Amino acid sequence: MFTMRLEGGAPIYEQLERRITELIMCGEMAEGEKLPAVREIAKTLSINPNTVQKTYASLETQGLIYSIPAKGSYVSERGKYVDAVRKRSAETFTEAVSHALRQGLEKSDLIKIIDGYTEEQVV
Repeated sequence: MFTMRLEGGAPIYEQLERRITELIMCGEMAEGEKLPAVREIAKTLSINPNTVQKTYASLETQGLIYSIPAKGSYVSERGKYVDAVRKRSAETFTEAVSHALRQGLEKSDLIKIIDGYTEEQVV
């Protein structure tokens, strides 16, 4: 079972989707690994099982997971989803850069932010 802290702002299913996507993309959840049952996650996080089911359905639509009736949900093969996830991340990043530029940040400011963040991640 994975851990996560629910935060205000974004809908719960989006937060859960981001967390599971993160775990899959970084390799903490391996190809073919069984995901926790919907009811298990709902109970652990004190959320509605329908919220978890909505998240699983979205992840399945994106190709990150697949379901086997009466068996559960599993992480898909990496080749089936990695390009789509990276494309979506690039689109989100592009929107953020566009917003930052409209708010007055300069290209050099953005580069400093990126460099600082990536240096923190290496340590």
